[in-house]
Amino acid sequence: MPLDRRTFLKSAASATTALGSRRLLAAGKAAVPAEPELVRLVVEADRARLLEHLVGRIRAGLEYPSLLGAVAEAAARAVQPYPNVGYKYHAFMVLQAVNLCTLHGRPENRWLPILWAADVVKVSQAAERRQGSWSLGPVVERRVPRGDQAERAFVQAMDQWDPEAADAAVVGMLRTLPRERMFETVFRYGARDLRSIGHKTITVANCHRLMRVVGAEHFEPMLRSLVLALQNHEGEPNPAGADLVPDRPWRRNLLLSKQRPSGDQKQGARGTYEAAALLGKLRVGSEEQASRAMREAMDRGASAAELWTAIFAAAGDLMCQQAGIISVHANTTSNALYYAYRQVADPAMRRLLLLQAAAFLPMFRGLLDAGRPNPGIDTLEAMRAPGDEAAQLDDIFAEIGTDRVAAARKTLGYLQSGGAEAPFMRLARHYTVDRNVGYHDYKFTEAAFESAATMRSPWRERYLASAVLYLNGSNDKPNPTVARARVLLG
Repeated sequence: MPLDRRTFLKSAASATTALGSRRLLAAGKAAVPAEPELVRLVVEADRARLLEHLVGRIRAGLEYPSLLGAVAEAAARAVQPYPNVGYKYHAFMVLQAVNLCTLHGRPENRWLPILWAADVVKVSQAAERRQGSWSLGPVVERRVPRGDQAERAFVQAMDQWDPEAADAAVVGMLRTLPRERMFETVFRYGARDLRSIGHKTITVANCHRLMRVVGAEHFEPMLRSLVLALQNHEGEPNPAGADLVPDRPWRRNLLLSKQRPSGDQKQGARGTYEAAALLGKLRVGSEEQASRAMREAMDRGASAAELWTAIFAAAGDLMCQQAGIISVHANTTSNALYYAYRQVADPAMRRLLLLQAAAFLPMFRGLLDAGRPNPGIDTLEAMRAPGDEAAQLDDIFAEIGTDRVAAARKTLGYLQSGGAEAPFMRLARHYTVDRNVGYHDYKFTEAAFESAATMRSPWRERYLASAVLYLNGSNDKPNPTVARARVLLG
């Protein structure tokens, strides 16, 4: 029989706690046994038989973090992250969302997300083969910098957009530096540009979060894959020697971030600059105007909570304007930048992440079709569905299949009248698992729920209502891979 719910969550939580320790990392220990044959199984098995193999391992006592680590390493080794960060590379990028959905979802769904993710690796491998043959090669040991040279070599390689040198340098950093110090630098380059519609910063957050759960034996290929993804500038000259449009916000915001705000920007404190005012500027301004408005808000003493509320509200507003892939990435990118913000310690780096988050939103807006046929996030009108809370939720998720705006209005009515968030999120996660049509459903659901958790009322309720414009509903078709995994698990 598969692991029971308590044992399953205990194994995942203990791995997260243990691998968060720098002492264990420095000692080279892993929270779960290394299973290189499990990585080979994911990479080499036929897609038609992989789920059967994995379910057999689960019944034999396979721990969840071991399977998550094997799928992550398999994706890193078998799916090319460069020059196109996206499409098939979601086999790697989606995994932190898969993990969050697993830990917060229904007990009966606990193995389904990771089994689905393993199948996605096989789909991505097939796409890779159609484009040619690629796999992550061995580390060139003679190029790996040692000691204090590793971080300096990494910065130089990234500044020069040199993928080979960066590949070797990140291995040196992994072997030399505490993990959080290493990521202080890596987060910076994840936020450098919006090429690949935010997938770079999403990939950094994904990798950092996975490294808190999976065994240390998987870290090297994951980091190497990540760094290759950060080098994407397909179809352009080397950005190090050119003044390219995608790099201009970064260069401008580097200067804006160096000055300390004149106000008191304390995490969680309420500032004098209202999120609504900043939302208005993010909604209509250019990327430069958005960055400068964010900088002015910092100088006026706005709190980090207010600033990020404005960012998330603006991302939700784009979803209201036009629900689709562009708005999805506006939300998932904003969430990834906020995640980076919470991990880094340098105040200037935190300011830079906020400025980049502000700049990216008008850039996303520019990719949408013109017009605003739907209400904005601040003008959406609440509607009450009949019945008790359970009946209202059933009505909302059924409405998604026929009228998403009405479903969003009913969600707002449900939340504003005191409806509990937890059952709403549990049901949304269930349909993400059971009825997803691809990796963006996982990525968006988890990013939206995490971002909403940082917001105060009334923005929190409005942001969750905007999320309904993309969530899966009860009338969507069941995912065939998940349906097959359910049968195999019994």
